[in-house]
Amino acid sequence: MKHWSRLALFVLLIAIAAGSACYFVVRLFPRHEAAHAVDYHYWIHARLGLTPEQEKSLEPIEEKFTGQRTELMARIRDGNRELADAIISDRSDSQRVKAAVEKIHRAQGDLQKAVLDHVFAMRPILSDAQYERLTKMTADALRDAPELQ
Repeated sequence: MKHWSRLALFVLLIAIAAGSACYFVVRLFPRHEAAHAVDYHYWIHARLGLTPEQEKSLEPIEEKFTGQRTELMARIRDGNRELADAIISDRSDSQRVKAAVEKIHRAQGDLQKAVLDHVFAMRPILSDAQYERLTKMTADALRDAPELQ
């Protein structure tokens, strides 16, 4: 009986150590948005099974989208800062609050349009099967968006 108690205590200590290590890794090395975007980009490209020629043909489309995404994310962050400042200073549903919310919504809508333009711009370079996979992944991502859950 004593053997099982020691084993259970050992397993518990290992679990606590592993949990603590995970917590500190997440706290010390947070994932940045840009790293996530790059990971997601490569994940999609890997799922599509692109050829080197397709990758090369997609470069201008990807560069254009990266620039648009960077600019639109900056507009969203700027709108969020304006909204935060307006909430703190006005402490009401003021015109500044409403204007900041509108700015954020416009930028979010523009970002969604840019994503769709990016997906549709890829069509001539992809095979029919690849484009079908891409549109399905896009639709699935929209359906399963965490903010909709």
